[in-house]
Amino acid sequence: LRLELQVVGWGRDEESWVVDYRVIWGDPSGPRVWADLDLALQATYVHAKAVPDLPIRAVCVDTGGHHTKAAYEFCRTRLARRVWAIKGRGGPGIPVWPRRPTRTNKGQTPLFIIGVDAVKDAVYARLKLTEPGPGFVHFSRDQDAEYFRQLTAERVVTRFEKGRPIRSWQPKRDGERNEALDTFVYATAALQGLISMGLR
Repeated sequence: LRLELQVVGWGRDEESWVVDYRVIWGDPSGPRVWADLDLALQATYVHAKAVPDLPIRAVCVDTGGHHTKAAYEFCRTRLARRVWAIKGRGGPGIPVWPRRPTRTNKGQTPLFIIGVDAVKDAVYARLKLTEPGPGFVHFSRDQDAEYFRQLTAERVVTRFEKGRPIRSWQPKRDGERNEALDTFVYATAALQGLISMGLR
């Protein structure tokens, strides 16, 4: 039982740096692991040209697992810190960041529906870039082989319905873990959320 956290730093033209990736062990049905996550989200990061150190500016928390109520509660009490409850949705035409959240859940917590397919398309295209600059992703030496396996654990499958092609992202192998990809997608969505609030 665990939560997984990825911190991504964003620069001009969506050049990005994977700053931190960690597993926070604990049972998400109890308060302890959420307290540990809260502490991790208050960390600041050293940057050569930034004084003071850089805080985490926005967070997307996936509410689609087995502990939806706990995730909603965590986000609801931290909205002022831009800790957003999100749910990923595949399929064509779903925007990366919605114009407005839905509030149809039990806790009336604002829930942002994230169009994950467009982000995964962009992430995989960016992984092919070889020169730093717009869209390039920088990785630290701390990332291990398992991280990269998870980051590249899916592929696009095209099936035909009534003669029309329908694309979907699927695991390359059954049971393949993909948390590194999902958390990178949600970090990208968090950036889009900030842009929708006026970040330039």
